[in-house]
Amino acid sequence: MISVLFFSCKKETNDKIDVLEKYYLDNPEAIAQVKFIHAYTPLTINGTAAAVTATNGTVSGTGFRITMDGNKINGAQNTAANTNTLIWGGVYPPSSGAYAFLPPGAHTIKFIMNRIVSGTFAPIAGDEVFTSTVEFKPGKKYSMFIADAYTTPYMVEDKFTEPPRDQYGVRFINVTGETTTRYDVITARHGKIFSNVGYREMQDYKILTIPTTADTIYLRTAGTNTVVSQVNTFSAGPQRVYTLYARGKTGVTGRTPSITFYTNR
Repeated sequence: MISVLFFSCKKETNDKIDVLEKYYLDNPEAIAQVKFIHAYTPLTINGTAAAVTATNGTVSGTGFRITMDGNKINGAQNTAANTNTLIWGGVYPPSSGAYAFLPPGAHTIKFIMNRIVSGTFAPIAGDEVFTSTVEFKPGKKYSMFIADAYTTPYMVEDKFTEPPRDQYGVRFINVTGETTTRYDVITARHGKIFSNVGYREMQDYKILTIPTTADTIYLRTAGTNTVVSQVNTFSAGPQRVYTLYARGKTGVTGRTPSITFYTNR
């Protein structure tokens, strides 16, 4: 089963969410499903500093409010600038395998700093960091990344099929700010699975057998044995589908190039 959630873009009053959610679950071909991923490296955006935690290198502070045609998509609130917002390393919706249900057609997507002043959303000039006009097709799934040094979000279609029972699917996307660096992806159990992937490039889904023990995934500079980053004890689930992606930029505290993943199915 593909886990999905419905997120209302309208005010949550009298909006018949239960009816809409049931309709979309029964008729997935009628809607588009979208994931949003924050891989944007700057620590200070339009004068709003974000503090790096000492424990895990993630960033707290002001996050992004995502809107579509002026209506809020994510659960950003006016109680605090980082409450239910999209922050560094974040994926929205956060639940494993979940997508936001959005109406198909042409839409304007914006990522706006969730600047809160006295309990009110009060963006100023420059807080609207990313804007893109996109076309969502009914029945399609998408991933939309914000990343350095893009001027617009980077959107790809999530075209995958259900893997066999003892296998899983995986692809790789390079959204680092290293515009001239290319990467290989190697696993301890399967060897090299992706080769020479450049800036803003994707290599599509491959189907791999689930190993008997947890795997290790390495991000290497293409054509070398130089390990840039790694994911330890990666345990793929049967018939699951994953996106590996490289993010980060050299010299940015807490956000140097690394590899991580999210679940598509």
